[in-house]
Amino acid sequence: MRSFISRKLSRSLLLILITLLLASCAMISPQKPEVNLTGLQIREATLSHLNMVADLSVFNPNDIALTVQEVDYTLQLEGVNVAEGRSLAPVEIGAKESGQVQLRIATAYWDLLSLVNKLQETDDMAFTLSGKVRVGGYKILNRTFPFSKEGNIDTRTLGLRR
Repeated sequence: MRSFISRKLSRSLLLILITLLLASCAMISPQKPEVNLTGLQIREATLSHLNMVADLSVFNPNDIALTVQEVDYTLQLEGVNVAEGRSLAPVEIGAKESGQVQLRIATAYWDLLSLVNKLQETDDMAFTLSGKVRVGGYKILNRTFPFSKEGNIDTRTLGLRR
């Protein structure tokens, strides 16, 4: 009788452990963060290129905090590929909160030549920001999500017109 109770208890404990393990795996697999371009500013103009900063808002829809390890991106303005690169530092974003990620962008004037007239003539310009967001900590817990956002940027905020 004691052996029967012991086996039953062992099976119950095993079932509880498996349930907890599956629940913890569900928490480890995060939902895709939402990425939006919130600003683009020119910081410096040199003889060969422009240095800009792109501000991203990253919303964490998960019930736990996420660390955005890096953002790989490509930025197009009016269909012209003007920059690509990677974020510089990880950012911790709380559960159900938004965080800010800044991307440093350097682009050659050659890439922008076809956009010069457009910048002078209009108050907005179409953009496409696409790439990947890598979240997590240790490599086994990392997860990479693709993103792509399209919209218009107010060219008056770039500071190119007088």
